Amino acid sequence: SAAERRMLQGTWPMELLEDPARQPRLVRTAHEFLRELLIGNHLGEVLILPQGVDLLGLREQESLPDDLLQSLDGCKSVVEVLGKFRKNGSFLSRHKAGVEYVDDDGEQHGILPKERRNLRARIDEALALVAAGKVNPDLLYLAELRLLEQREHPIGGDKVKTICLRDVKDVIGPFATWTAYWDRHDEGVFLGGKWSGKGVHIDQVLWSNVGKNWRGHKLLAAWPQGETSVQVATDLEDHVFAPPLRQRHLDAMRRAAKIVLLRPGDVYLFSGGTAHTVLCVSDDVALGGYESICTLHPAHVDLFLQTAGKGSSLWVDGTMPQDEFDEILEDVLEQLEGAAEQLRQDGGPGARVPPHTPECWRGLLDVLRADAEVQRELRAHFASAVQACMERSACMARGMSAPVVQAAREL
Repeated sequence: SAAERRMLQGTWPMELLEDPARQPRLVRTAHEFLRELLIGNHLGEVLILPQGVDLLGLREQESLPDDLLQSLDGCKSVVEVLGKFRKNGSFLSRHKAGVEYVDDDGEQHGILPKERRNLRARIDEALALVAAGKVNPDLLYLAELRLLEQREHPIGGDKVKTICLRDVKDVIGPFATWTAYWDRHDEGVFLGGKWSGKGVHIDQVLWSNVGKNWRGHKLLAAWPQGETSVQVATDLEDHVFAPPLRQRHLDAMRRAAKIVLLRPGDVYLFSGGTAHTVLCVSDDVALGGYESICTLHPAHVDLFLQTAGKGSSLWVDGTMPQDEFDEILEDVLEQLEGAAEQLRQDGGPGARVPPHTPECWRGLLDVLRADAEVQRELRAHFASAVQACMERSACMARGMSAPVVQAAREL
């Protein structure tokens, strides 16, 4: 729109923002988005469901706790939000988050990185640095806001540290089992003011991210998988592309595969296994959250299994070490067990809907169950994933149960 063009003037080059080849793939219905999430290949894409928080029943007032939303009321900057948090001792005692600033070279740094469980200390230090004129207050960013201690999720019943009360995982209910991995235990919420954002990085696990953009406009840039992604993530690790762009940032931007404007209410899906960065561009405080997943699609399982492989051409510093990734692979085994159990007990994906499922989600589940291609492809992808895991991971080959192997053979 004309208003958006005015908002974006002076941010990233307009010819890149409007380049047809760099645009996202838009879907218009909740069913289409969930269908693509479950069986599609979104590597190299950014998939957006406009107004997805409404269509999926994930509006902020339903998804986020009141104390967070009350702290955001009337705030125009992260500094103001931090000031409100600082006055709320109960909030500080229950939450943790990264507070990040940007140095004169454009690189992002965490404040008091060793104080992982002390949000009060991080906020005090951030505000002291602002008061002393040592950091730019406009570029402060709050990352990975979550609970200090895990609790039972109010819908799923699983043990989590996310502050979110409902997620895309809850929307698709029993179909969530038909993914290789779905992490909402450590799902983070992010807050940023105009020109702040998350610096260039590749996620520590080569998975995908399902994002909910509740407030504000953001720009997302993602680079093509492979050599370009690795080089950008290595050369410009943690750099925030805030205007005015430095020449090396501009050069890197011209190599991006996708440059996307995220609008308030968007739900979106992209691979975190390639270099990406986010910049908040509207005057209000941006608010979003991410769930991390690996679907059963062969392309996504292949990328996921390259995590921690130092021999892989995709490996970069900061990738999760093998011993920690092995713990995630144990969760993958449990996911595959769950899918095999659905096959044995219910005859296929998503057949049994939990009794507490809201009506707005029941309709979506009914359509997914009736979608012959979803049913066929999930079965095929399950069999392919079991085979890939056994062939490429000794840990998984040892742990794969006979019922899972048998279920894969019968498909």
